[in-house]
Amino acid sequence: MRRWKTMGAVGVLGLAIAGSVDAQTPSAPALPPGRSAPAAPPTYTITLRARHACVTPHAHKLARAEGGYIDVTSPAPNTLTTTMTGTSAANSYLCCTGSAVEKFQLVQDLEITCSDPAQQLVSLTLDTSLVGFVRSKGRASACVRRADICVTPVDVPAGQLSVAYPPLCVEGTAGQLCNQHLPPLEVPALPVGRYTLTATFILETEAAGVCDSHAVADFSPSTALPPEWVRTRDPFQGVDKKPFGFSATLTAAPPTTAPNGATTSRAAERDPQLRQVASSGRLGAPSAPIPASFSTVVNGMSPAR
Repeated sequence: MRRWKTMGAVGVLGLAIAGSVDAQTPSAPALPPGRSAPAAPPTYTITLRARHACVTPHAHKLARAEGGYIDVTSPAPNTLTTTMTGTSAANSYLCCTGSAVEKFQLVQDLEITCSDPAQQLVSLTLDTSLVGFVRSKGRASACVRRADICVTPVDVPAGQLSVAYPPLCVEGTAGQLCNQHLPPLEVPALPVGRYTLTATFILETEAAGVCDSHAVADFSPSTALPPEWVRTRDPFQGVDKKPFGFSATLTAAPPTTAPNGATTSRAAERDPQLRQVASSGRLGAPSAPIPASFSTVVNGMSPAR
């Protein structure tokens, strides 16, 4: 009897210990609530509107102005690219002064929109390059007189992006092959809406004297002077001309913000030769959108695509 009582007491004690352990077992931690995916950043679109694009060549005596070409494309929805290419050349003949001028003028209306209607600001970056050569011999000169571009909000003229290259000129027996790329210019906060892009590019050459004075300003990837216009010792013969021309790329992106969320005002680092240029000329109300690719060609010549 005593044996059974002892076994019963041991069993009751074991059940009590097991219940105490179960009571102290911690419960599994609660899973955190699921997080929603972050919202996609807004996207921007540049739509081309009305355009004025002209190349005006002028040649006097033994001179040539050819290969004039203006191209405007949209390689991406938020990007616009402009390219201007051409060649100006002049020779002297029996004391007759030859001269040639080729002027490029582009006025492009465009509209910048955002996929988020609540976003009213955009960051714009203007990246430019000038590639080609000028050379002369004797009583002659060759010059890139102007190469500048300006992007101005229609309703906020003070918020423009403007880049101008210094004149590139040689005279006498001289030459320069240049691949210039000024630092990109950025305005981190401008209003979305209508803008006007204005670009000007002018090539000039002149040659005087009895004979053998000649000059060339070549910024075209495709044009080639006749053999009689090239001398054996002229520099830059056979150079790769594929990147030649005056080009600019405009990119629209979300506005730059500071860590506290405020919009900053930051400009790209400036080259000492970079200067601001006032632009003129504005088109009226924008017309219906036009194709994203456009070109103006003079003298029946255009670069190989």
